[in-house]
Amino acid sequence: MVSASATKVEGEYSFLNKNSPLDQFEGVKTHLYYFGAEHGNDNLKSFACSERSDPNLLDTILLSQWDNFAWKGHLDYDVTACQLKVIEGGRNFVCQLNNKWNSFFLKEYDKFFESFGYLKPNSMKRYVLLCIAQGENDRPEVAPSSSPPKDGLLVIANAHPVEYGHVFLVPSAMINQVSCYGDKRMFQLATKIASEVNNAAFRVFFDSGISVVSDHMLFQACYFANPLPVESTSTFTVYDGKARAGIIVSETVDYPLKALVFTSNNLQALVSVVSEISSSLHDNTTAYSLLISNNGTKVFLFPQVKNLATGCSLSAWECGGYFVYHTKFDFDSASETEISSRMSSVSLHASAFEDLKHLCCAIADDLVT
Repeated sequence: MVSASATKVEGEYSFLNKNSPLDQFEGVKTHLYYFGAEHGNDNLKSFACSERSDPNLLDTILLSQWDNFAWKGHLDYDVTACQLKVIEGGRNFVCQLNNKWNSFFLKEYDKFFESFGYLKPNSMKRYVLLCIAQGENDRPEVAPSSSPPKDGLLVIANAHPVEYGHVFLVPSAMINQVSCYGDKRMFQLATKIASEVNNAAFRVFFDSGISVVSDHMLFQACYFANPLPVESTSTFTVYDGKARAGIIVSETVDYPLKALVFTSNNLQALVSVVSEISSSLHDNTTAYSLLISNNGTKVFLFPQVKNLATGCSLSAWECGGYFVYHTKFDFDSASETEISSRMSSVSLHASAFEDLKHLCCAIADDLVT
């Protein structure tokens, strides 16, 4: 089991340690974390299936800020107190019982950002944990600022968490109502965050259907103590670019939701290929979700069709095999058969998935040199 780096008090959230790296910035509304320039083009780190070394700066700041947010009573509930179980069967789906979590909250895009008042000072102080951007110095650094850079990602606490440390990663440009869908720089920042956090428990998510505003985007992230079921499923290689830029494209085997997996230690190659594929799916109005795991070296792509019965698609963590139930009855009744059926209902038909595989291989072959 890989655990988050913050020390937790049994039954409650841990609170901001007096020796936190952010002590020197007490009272500053927004903390800026700048990536070191030396990480601009180098390979990503991979620490999956192993314990991490000492926690690094970004991981410590992120968890300290989120814990502080929880300690001040801003969360609607203690997600660490929610009951969890692993479904019997070969796939080990995970279920959480949480009668307070509201999935519709995440889909009310406009109302969600109206609640922040477009980052007025009071809202910023309460919800914005920090801003992350590319720096110019050799080493990462933290600096105080009252105005986030336009090319950064705001880390905004989710008051309705699905798991520990749940945050939104929101492009600063989006707050100013500037179109930023498909901005490769933002996907690159999100991927670098997964690498820089350097914690195998940390995952980043993206759902194309979360917003009714088609030209905006946001990412989410949180910590899962154990691998998600899809991360343990077998894969079959459909494109091997190890001899070129080191990117490999695979498909999941015997998983109820058809998915593709992009693996590489080369940040530029991974970002270029996945961003181009995502833009193609967006242009063709195909719903999809992304799961960035393995410290930023692996991206799962879940293309989806709308469920005719519900008119909805699955969230990225549901695609990964993690489901939240609102009632004890549904939680107790959850089975591998029922979950597999939900996944299969939104999975692409075989012919459409074959077309997508060919597209992905063509894009990888064209972009990766």
